Amino acid sequence: MLRPDFRWGSKMHRRPMMTRGEKDRPSLEELLALDAVCLREADGAPLDLCAHRQKLMQTLPRSQGVWLRQRGALIAYAYLWPLEEEGDWFVGGLALHPGHRRATVVADLARTVFSLLESLGAVTLKSHVLRTNAASLALHRRLGFEIQQENEVAVAFMASVAKIGGRLPVGIIR
Repeated sequence: MLRPDFRWGSKMHRRPMMTRGEKDRPSLEELLALDAVCLREADGAPLDLCAHRQKLMQTLPRSQGVWLRQRGALIAYAYLWPLEEEGDWFVGGLALHPGHRRATVVADLARTVFSLLESLGAVTLKSHVLRTNAASLALHRRLGFEIQQENEVAVAFMASVAKIGGRLPVGIIR
């Protein structure tokens, strides 16, 4: 884990600040801006921001989330919402800015999401991934998610939180 004053070459690198709760909660506009950089439509076209705004306005009020900022700018977030079955949660959104996709940032995000899952008493985590999102498909497989359903557009995954925790690299949890 890098210290806040860690020097790498000639550049100063600061650890991103991961937060959850109301402090520094990202605005809808910040989420949309990050999603515009990270997400695409199923056909590979740019994200329809009007439709995406409506989706976020409907889902965010019932969601629990974590976010990561660096120098005040939102660089990553994850939000989850509860499903009908107690202990079941759904990944409503997850984004990590392409310019910040480094092992330390991914580890911070994973650690904080796992901590959130534990604090929520989550037993099972479900997620839907577009087939065009190769990085997310690979991550789901690496974390032990199993395919529940699939079609030509997307894959529905499910994994126990315990299994996910067991697949995270040593040092990520606790």
